[in-house]
Amino acid sequence: MMKYRVLGGTGIRVSEVGLGGHREGVETHRGVATAARFFLPAQERARVVGRAIDAGVTYFDTTYGCEMASLAESLRLLGRREGLFVSGMRVDFFKNWLAEKGDIRAYTRREVEACLRDAGWDAIDQFLLGAMCMGDPLGQPRSILDDAIDELQRLREQGKVRFVGFSCHEPDYAARLLETFPAFDTVMTPYNFVNRKAEGRLADVLGRTQTAWVVMKPLVWHVYGLPVTVLKNLPDVPGRLCLDRTVAIARLALQFVLANPLVATCVPAVNTVEAVEENVAASGAGALSKDQECALASYARAMTAEEFVPLAIGGLLEENLRVRSNAIAVIRRKFDWSTDGLDFEADDAQGRARQVAMTFLGRLRRDPQWSCYVL
Repeated sequence: MMKYRVLGGTGIRVSEVGLGGHREGVETHRGVATAARFFLPAQERARVVGRAIDAGVTYFDTTYGCEMASLAESLRLLGRREGLFVSGMRVDFFKNWLAEKGDIRAYTRREVEACLRDAGWDAIDQFLLGAMCMGDPLGQPRSILDDAIDELQRLREQGKVRFVGFSCHEPDYAARLLETFPAFDTVMTPYNFVNRKAEGRLADVLGRTQTAWVVMKPLVWHVYGLPVTVLKNLPDVPGRLCLDRTVAIARLALQFVLANPLVATCVPAVNTVEAVEENVAASGAGALSKDQECALASYARAMTAEEFVPLAIGGLLEENLRVRSNAIAVIRRKFDWSTDGLDFEADDAQGRARQVAMTFLGRLRRDPQWSCYVL
């Protein structure tokens, strides 16, 4: 049964397991804004969101505009909104402002209002300034971010946002940002079985404030876009890879995160009902046993094995375009293989990515070193 925690000083109780941004497309050379998209039909996405709600999920995190639009569409199809906490974001908030160098207040308002337009709503529960380690706002005059925060407060007074926060991929930088600008309600950083940087300076700051801590990337431990769960696509290889595939690895990974009392909620990316089921099972499951910790440790070792090639092979076998595309990128760099004609913005992107993945798997199957990993 889903458990709930207080979201920092907001006083709002949210599910300790949330639903993260779940776009299928990836960013390309043409830019994030045009490339992030969905390929699953709206009814299928609504089925995933509906199962999460039925399982007790109340916290929903979105990043790119397509995610906000998709979530809002799902909630309209389901006829559900009351009692849910929806968070929006402008990815690379400060980095993108630096590229413009315009009025920071106008930029801040524009991005919040764009988020509202994507949703088709008049207000949103929370807005995050995304990836704030990008662009280094602490290296700029303090007045710039002061003005952005002040504009967010005005938007709050106007009823357009209830709470404000930021995300940051570097926990130490997040701690410095919170110490300098304590007005934020929420901070979102990576934290997982392998990446425990947030247990340092950030944990100290969180322990002294009422800032809510939302954990992102609880399943992505090493390589961007490749969750630990893809290892289950691989066979055992004596002397090289041996994993217990009866272990619900996503559930154990989230149990580890939730064992930290500073965590308000975690937001694994979700694209299937099956993933929802395994994720929500972590809520209330309690501390990890020694055997469960050993299982997580074995998966952690397997992720880094042989320069991440087995991990990428597992990703090639995933049907999710975002995961598969990141696996393709790893294999391409490792072997210097071409992916000519693969455009992730095209309508046939899923089919083309599957074709490239099958081509790569065919080559690996003929390679004596890697054939053992390809079923």
